[in-house]
Amino acid sequence: MADLKNLKSIDLSSTTIIGTSINFIWSIVFAIIVMGMFSLIFGQFDISFAIIGIGIIFGAIIFSIAKYFGVSFLYNFFIKRTKNVKINIKDMNRITEISIVPLTVIVAVIAIIVSIIVYPLIFLILSFMPLLTNLLQAISLQGYSWLVYPASFAFTPLFIVYVFIISIILAAVGTFIFNKINPLVDGLKVSLSTEGNLTKINSIDPKSAGIISGVICLVFGLLYGLLFSFVSGNLPATLILIGELIIGGLIGGLIFGALSSVLYNFFAKKFGPVKLELKNSE
Repeated sequence: MADLKNLKSIDLSSTTIIGTSINFIWSIVFAIIVMGMFSLIFGQFDISFAIIGIGIIFGAIIFSIAKYFGVSFLYNFFIKRTKNVKINIKDMNRITEISIVPLTVIVAVIAIIVSIIVYPLIFLILSFMPLLTNLLQAISLQGYSWLVYPASFAFTPLFIVYVFIISIILAAVGTFIFNKINPLVDGLKVSLSTEGNLTKINSIDPKSAGIISGVICLVFGLLYGLLFSFVSGNLPATLILIGELIIGGLIGGLIFGALSSVLYNFFAKKFGPVKLELKNSE
């Protein structure tokens, strides 16, 4: 039996603890990849790469705490003033659909507030860390301009507008794909239980999460490839890049979704699962 629920609030502590723990693991992986890529691009390993790697890990921890706590807090605040985000849950073990418009609206509102707060910090970091700026320029000159292109947004106040527009596109497209792919995989399989007025997400199925994440990232890769081709004004030369982004998005999304679910299940047992306040939709 399917139940339509309103997501009324997100528990701050459980979301922050689990989210930060998962991001900590991924930051280590990302730091290793970044150091390896820099070494390949420049033909040697430099101590500055290790400094950047350590900075990525510590930065990810601080950023994750602020992100998960802040976004959850903002969601709880604004959801009382906007249309409810509805989630279709089947038999308390499958999420089959999420309302597109309400989720997109609240994501856009949160994104613009966060970007206003974060933009000065990003601008200061890039302005007063010439090492990082020089590395980005060097990477671009090595033929990887598509990789560092998003960083160029941080040097203009239009960064806030870009974040607002991109958040709308990603939220709407991502939710749309989520809803469309779900019937093919029988929904995002989860294990839910209730504790008072809260619903606990005890575990997430890695297989279904990986497939859904892979398809969503495939489409995002296609969209980014087309955007970069349009900006560069050289579509024929970037067709290979688009193909690589599509394949990379699919494989990366599969791996990220599946492993993130494994990490979630591990940390949920260690620290307790994420808790949501769900109420029946009238």
